Amino acid sequence: MKTQSTVVRERKLHFKNTEIPLYGSAHALNFVNTLTKRGSENPKDYLTNYEAFLYWCNKAGVIDYDHYQTISLEAYCYAHETKGIFDEMIKTRFMLYEIFLSVIEQRPADEIFVRQFNLVLDSASKHFRYISAPGGLQLAWLNIDEQIALPLWMVARAAAELLTKGDPKRIKRCKTCGCMFFDRTKNGARQWCNPSICGRQINDKRHYHAKKGIKAGIDNVPV
Repeated sequence: MKTQSTVVRERKLHFKNTEIPLYGSAHALNFVNTLTKRGSENPKDYLTNYEAFLYWCNKAGVIDYDHYQTISLEAYCYAHETKGIFDEMIKTRFMLYEIFLSVIEQRPADEIFVRQFNLVLDSASKHFRYISAPGGLQLAWLNIDEQIALPLWMVARAAAELLTKGDPKRIKRCKTCGCMFFDRTKNGARQWCNPSICGRQINDKRHYHAKKGIKAGIDNVPV
């Protein structure tokens, strides 16, 4: 059997040049954004297997490197269980997309997705407890070192925090690519997931239309 260091090293090399888009300014939204061009003929999925998901979680800061190493070996040893967690990850990502979309569109979320969200959080809740800390009670994860589902639980927990404690008006969709992001700007005026890319595309189109003598505001520029 391969050692932990060998498994982790091989996977890191495999994903070395993998693109990791992190423009959502929140773990849960970055997770949702790992599937782009939704509804098109050529959607782009950055998480095509559990190993890619685990690698993304480490790069995105959802889990630290120690947990990445431990869970990577567990996933390697328990392939059947890992497949089930990956399937659950795909369903959870779609569910979170629909829930965040309902927030952006200012409408109630579908009860099917709410129930699914509660089930994921219920599974996660079995592994965190309040503990005594210098500043008072603190929520901490327990018995998680070898839990293959841990990264998914952490993403779900982050989503719950964002939905209950974040300003819903600051959860937005990029006007260019449709990716979601949490607007952390002081004036709450952010319009794009990545201003240097998506914002530039709009500005370039505005410049093009201006040169052609066409008056077009941001809402009228085709994207």
